[in-house]
Amino acid sequence: MKLKNILFVFIFLGTLMSCGDDLAELNIDPNTSPTARPQEVLTAGQVEYANVLEAFMNENSSIFAQYWAGGPGVAILDHERYFFEPADFNAYFSRSYRQALSDLSFVIKNGNPDQKAIAEIMSVSIYQILVDLFGDIPYSESLKGAPEDGAIVSPKYDAAKDVYKDLILRLDNAVSTINGNGGVGSEDQVYGGDMDKWVLFSNSLKLKLLVRQSVTDNTVGQAIKDHIAKGGFITTANDMPKVDFAGVTGGWNPQYARRESGIKQFYVASNTFVKKLNSLNDPRLSALFNVAVKPKVIVGLDQGNINDVGAVSKDDYSFPSSVQYDKANDVILMSPWEVFFLRAEADARFETSDDKIDMLNQALSSHFTYIGSGSSTEYAASLNLSSLSNTAFIDVIGVQKWISMCGLQETEGWIESRRFDTPNSPIFTKGIFATPTRTVLGQGVFPSISLYPASELSFNPNCPKGRKITDKVFWDN
Repeated sequence: MKLKNILFVFIFLGTLMSCGDDLAELNIDPNTSPTARPQEVLTAGQVEYANVLEAFMNENSSIFAQYWAGGPGVAILDHERYFFEPADFNAYFSRSYRQALSDLSFVIKNGNPDQKAIAEIMSVSIYQILVDLFGDIPYSESLKGAPEDGAIVSPKYDAAKDVYKDLILRLDNAVSTINGNGGVGSEDQVYGGDMDKWVLFSNSLKLKLLVRQSVTDNTVGQAIKDHIAKGGFITTANDMPKVDFAGVTGGWNPQYARRESGIKQFYVASNTFVKKLNSLNDPRLSALFNVAVKPKVIVGLDQGNINDVGAVSKDDYSFPSSVQYDKANDVILMSPWEVFFLRAEADARFETSDDKIDMLNQALSSHFTYIGSGSSTEYAASLNLSSLSNTAFIDVIGVQKWISMCGLQETEGWIESRRFDTPNSPIFTKGIFATPTRTVLGQGVFPSISLYPASELSFNPNCPKGRKITDKVFWDN
């Protein structure tokens, strides 16, 4: 479903904020407004999350995950040499909490049962990615600034492990309340009110939470086995939760809109990604990046190297293809290949009712098909999966998952590159990733977490101090 109703939504909400001269009207709590309807607020919350995910989180993650490198037309990028300041992450919090989660909280309080379930599942998805980017976050006391909620303006930070555990409970509760009575329609920008698909998304999201927990907590292994045995996961592109963008003025993909409203697209292929896919003879490289104009081949740049290559032009390098970068691209919240990779990993770790090789093959097949790379059969055979030890098989999952997130789910790609990279198997930090030529972190050192935003450090006394870009989330071993 395209965003044909979005202009109306924002005009409507803007009217609510600006009408009337009485100052009392300006103090209406948006979470208890007698005028705003759950339908429009649900749409606004979903679209705002798509905006922050695509335009801010995914763009930064494309550098962290070494999919893209800064190319001709810009001076050296601070982010590419891993120089970050807390203010660089302000949008992550402000747009996630004050806008997306706040809107969804309103729907949870005021919507019908299915609208509430959708808002709950969406909220879990947002909190999950915030934990995976920041670790401990405001959670149990967040969104409680209204007097009736306790007037908490400085929420405490909850332990990331505890947030994960509660998110799983929220998913179970949300699914149990779905009644599918047709009370949701076009206001749902993800599934158009198809509640069966929301169940698939919830089940798949729960699997992700459980698998990430399992890396440092083997006690969840039985829960994973039981959950997979029940089934009901995303398996096709038709099941995929995503927010569509029409590609017309006012309805551009958020990352595209942010780039094109400024100095245009200046990112090119990272040599890290190019070299790895060339070493695997991976045909997806030509689907994800365009050939350079002059050499007529795919040409990348080393991370952070644009100031060291002399006079160059855009014709010398390969830019992301329309698969990655286009005004009408969807913002993907979860993909079938991501779920198949999770199921392959779960079987490799805990011997579930799935078959790990079949799951990995299905992950590859769904991704190849989605990006237009044809059949994955020959490529999958070249990986010699049946001959691998279990440890080596898990490493292959990590690499293939990283490849499959390029340009589509960059934040997930960076998260998983951190999780699969372990002291016993440093497949990314010592095997794939290259140290940027002008890094501020030192040789072989890479970001592993986001800094807490300046807005939090300034206004919330409970915000942890001393965060370093090399700190770790609880599942990162």
